[in-house]
Amino acid sequence: MSRTKEKLGNFTQLDAPKYEDVLQCMRCGFCLPTCPTFALTGRERSSPRGRVALARAVAEQKLEFTDAVKQEAFFCLDCRACTTACPSGVRAGEVMEICRSQSHQQVPLGHVGNSFRKFILQRMLPDPELMERSMLPARLYQRLGIQWLVRHSKALKLGPAWMEKAEGMLPELKAPLRPQLPVITEAVGEKRGRIGFFLGCVMTLMYPDVSRQTVRVLAYQGFDVVTPRATKCCGAPHLSEGDRQTARELALFNLDLFLQADVDYIVTDCAGCGAALKEYEELLDGETEHERLASFRAKVRDVSEFLTEVGLRTGGLKPVQKSVTYHEPCHLCHAQSISRQPRDLIQQIPGVELREMEEASWCCGSAATWGLKFSEESRQVLDRKLDNVRKTEAEILVTANPGCQLQLAWGVRERDLPVQVLHIMELLGEATP
Repeated sequence: MSRTKEKLGNFTQLDAPKYEDVLQCMRCGFCLPTCPTFALTGRERSSPRGRVALARAVAEQKLEFTDAVKQEAFFCLDCRACTTACPSGVRAGEVMEICRSQSHQQVPLGHVGNSFRKFILQRMLPDPELMERSMLPARLYQRLGIQWLVRHSKALKLGPAWMEKAEGMLPELKAPLRPQLPVITEAVGEKRGRIGFFLGCVMTLMYPDVSRQTVRVLAYQGFDVVTPRATKCCGAPHLSEGDRQTARELALFNLDLFLQADVDYIVTDCAGCGAALKEYEELLDGETEHERLASFRAKVRDVSEFLTEVGLRTGGLKPVQKSVTYHEPCHLCHAQSISRQPRDLIQQIPGVELREMEEASWCCGSAATWGLKFSEESRQVLDRKLDNVRKTEAEILVTANPGCQLQLAWGVRERDLPVQVLHIMELLGEATP
């Protein structure tokens, strides 16, 4: 999916999909049962093969890059379930990501919308300190009791649905983790290696306790943990919103930073970050030496993937007498093909009873900003997930991505389900002395 050197049909030259990527689709239909938007609408154009067909028509100059193409590019959840199902290896989600980039070139937003988009993607997200400062009003909103007043007054029901949902999804906000974590957390006991911890933006701002547990668990497992404070956003939000150039700039920065850190592995506890990091090799093709890209890619691991690979030290783990069910984040099971490893970790925790849910890999309906842009459709996708959670009667719902955790925790509260939503590292942290 690197930048093409030649203009492809009615795509612009910059960041067009490769023709072979859209030509591979055999229209077999294996993707249809896996696609949440097709399940919602029944529309062919809202299915993976329908979207790829639109991209192919643009490439073959049978169709202009219209507003309808733009709408479908953004209506795709990019959950990658179709990629898992496809026998031909078509990556429809990635094609749609590139079409989003094309949409901003061919069907641009108005001045106000474009300025706001640039501020968020090009100014705020690349600056960790600015991101941290931006969360201070939200923390005060909670600390001063304003949130309680707003929620009990039902004032948000007077505004758009996405605003009420966004406010309702806010977890209890604490001080950002990035400035608090030591650059090096030393291994406990016999040392097994040295890892670089990639601390994600959402993790440090909204789930600092999760990543604090991640570092503690990794140290307990015998690894020196290096957490560079200069780490910038992985670029996943930029890829999702079609700003591939800023994503490249961030990727190059993080690539240099972690390759200079002299670590054996690069580990993250955010599935979205892990998927983006593992795509640097393609995103930066032609931007730097391939040896550096291959070296970086070879080191990247999701934390569950890493702990399963090196072997979990179970000696000394405390029992957690709970029943647990597991929701698979799309960017873990589909984008990274990591499905067995989180389950293996959960089952190694003493006392835990793992109860498999139906359709564990079905999307929760979060999908970055999709859950806010399409709030009603998102709720319908989530309802299907929560119905399956309820059937397990588990006490804890475990996942491994902050977007999923926000969406699921909100849904559980809305439906008043008697289940606690945790990140897998919170569960493992509870068992770690």
